[in-house]
Amino acid sequence: MVDSTSPDRGIKWECIQKEGYKIYQSGRHIKGNFIRVFAPDSPYEDEQGKVKVVVYLHGFALCMPRFYQQHLERLVKKRRYYVLFPDFQKSKYPNKIEDETKVKGTEEKNYFGFYSSLVRDLIVKGDSFAIDDFFSEEQKESESVPGIEGKLSQPSRFAYLRVALALLLLIAIIKLIYWFKGTYGKHLINLIDTVFLSLVQKPRKWMENAIALTEQAWGKLCEENHELEQKEIDVYVFGHSLGGLLALSWPAYITPAQQKFSAKQIITADPAPSTEMGIPPIAVWILKLFQSPFTAAPIKISDSGSKLNVPVGIMHGAADKIVKPQSWVKRSFWQRKPNFDYIASQHKKIYFSLSNEETQPPLVAFHNQAVTETKYFSDALFENFGGVKHGANAYNYQYIWPGLHLVVQEEARADELLDQFPLETIQVTGNLPDKPPNFKPIAIAILVVLALFGFGYWFLHYGTVGLQATKIGL
Repeated sequence: MVDSTSPDRGIKWECIQKEGYKIYQSGRHIKGNFIRVFAPDSPYEDEQGKVKVVVYLHGFALCMPRFYQQHLERLVKKRRYYVLFPDFQKSKYPNKIEDETKVKGTEEKNYFGFYSSLVRDLIVKGDSFAIDDFFSEEQKESESVPGIEGKLSQPSRFAYLRVALALLLLIAIIKLIYWFKGTYGKHLINLIDTVFLSLVQKPRKWMENAIALTEQAWGKLCEENHELEQKEIDVYVFGHSLGGLLALSWPAYITPAQQKFSAKQIITADPAPSTEMGIPPIAVWILKLFQSPFTAAPIKISDSGSKLNVPVGIMHGAADKIVKPQSWVKRSFWQRKPNFDYIASQHKKIYFSLSNEETQPPLVAFHNQAVTETKYFSDALFENFGGVKHGANAYNYQYIWPGLHLVVQEEARADELLDQFPLETIQVTGNLPDKPPNFKPIAIAILVVLALFGFGYWFLHYGTVGLQATKIGL
């Protein structure tokens, strides 16, 4: 990888040449200013001479490009689009491409001890506390590297304290609940620890950071290529899960000075209607208990959807258990209308992919349809966190990838894709199929109530007799 430093702003801008395209990179995950840019050597131009730019927003804690690598490479190498991948969350992922293939979690770490020490220092050291003291030497070195600035502010000491206390409790509960599923529990803690530093920020800061990183990286790219600076661009925003919500909220946060990066169309995969969805509910509850910044002011489509006036396509999986598709089309008890109806655009459509149990292996329309690889963490984690992927599958080739390409190529509008997907082994519908009634939770609730009544009956009729007998004996 070749390094260059911009003399005027002191920005380190790394570049590596690939076959048919270049990868540019600036910033560091742990600093919250990481962005990777995929630039084709021979960019596609439409009839008006415009180049296509795709802003690619990741899911919660999936901040590393490796999780979506096959799609990113396809967009730049085969389609010849510019692709910008900002890590809008602070995270502990490796910065070097060669380190992304390593498997996380093989080493044992005393997370409870780590956060206990963090809480102690936050209380004892007061205003002299420095989060850098808890970084490894490698992390300290990477944080000191000058890069694109982004737009994340320095959190307060109390923000760190709230989140650290919440994670202490969360770790204890996870260890207790998953005592017999140690591998899953360990990797879930590992995943949450990876993005600990982002939980001290309000989600709107992530949104602003994603836009700022995109704007600054494009400006740096144009410095390297003055011809590109003269080109008009069409920007398309794509996001998965949490990134899907941020993509849908993009128009609400673009400032007048950033209009160049307004989205022409927006298309998403399994987006969350709120930043409080798409992560383990137990984590949200505990973070709320300690009033962490992450849960203090969530981004909700019910708030940002009114600014969404461009064509919108939502590609969801009917079997998604992380962000259930019903959360988009069914009205919850405390809402006036379904989340999808909060989107102001007159050109909007939600699509649902269906599972196919007849294939080998079976195809499941789960949450991680857009992801192409989850090997960085264990399969035990992703079996319960969106779905395991060891490479692209039919949902990538027949659904997610062509959906985005058709929109960017302007072969179909985001709300007119239903008959355009090249389907072979999966089905996509415009209406969420009715789920067969699930009587299991009801049965469990009835059994619990009966057990409580049974215990109460026994205690009143036999327990009191036993107590009286004990008193007589005394």
